[in-house]
Amino acid sequence: MGEAEAVPWKADRTWPAGSYLSQLSRESRQALVDAGTQVSYGPDELLFREGDPASYLLVIRTGLAKVTASSESGQETLLAIRCPGDVIGELSALEKTPLRSATVAPAGHVTAWRVSHRVFFRLAEDHPDLGAALFRVVTAKLRSATVARVEVHTYSVRVRLARVLLSLADSLGSRQEDGMVLDVALSQAELAALVSASPVSVARALREFRKAGMLESGYRQLKLRDRAALTEVAHGS
Repeated sequence: MGEAEAVPWKADRTWPAGSYLSQLSRESRQALVDAGTQVSYGPDELLFREGDPASYLLVIRTGLAKVTASSESGQETLLAIRCPGDVIGELSALEKTPLRSATVAPAGHVTAWRVSHRVFFRLAEDHPDLGAALFRVVTAKLRSATVARVEVHTYSVRVRLARVLLSLADSLGSRQEDGMVLDVALSQAELAALVSASPVSVARALREFRKAGMLESGYRQLKLRDRAALTEVAHGS
């Protein structure tokens, strides 16, 4: 981890809808950034390691990060992907737990603002929307986890995969003339973890999508070619 190069900050920048920074006032965003330290992470550096001491949170400025956790058998499972404007490490702050509950690794290069828990809650006294937005973000994550558990018992792997791909495209996609490319490299095992299915089932569904012209895939690369058709699948059609 290193100190990020100082660059001009525009408090009125537009952040992805639903991200933590998108829910703050311009004044609160500026206060948070001013109180934080800019840090950068290379592809082989971890933002957090599961079990490490927790004393600060990070707000992603650029890049993408993968959140994973280990099972009792030691197998790592991909839990989520965090984007610019997202906050990570907030649960340890809210629960006042001393250790990290997950590992967070960069998908490429990541820059972020590091803010200690102590400084964050002191800021929240003068900027109440910092705390309010944090609780909304945590609630949204918990709601998403609940929906995912319900969908496992309600919808097929095909439907769940279509929904995950559309969600990833909305938050991580870059538009090209012939489709939407996902700007994060995901293995079939990682996709399977996001869908809560076996890699074999996900591979089968991906083949169906490719054959139908909805998707183009290569090694750790995905492109949505027919969003309308994929949306029909996501709706159970």
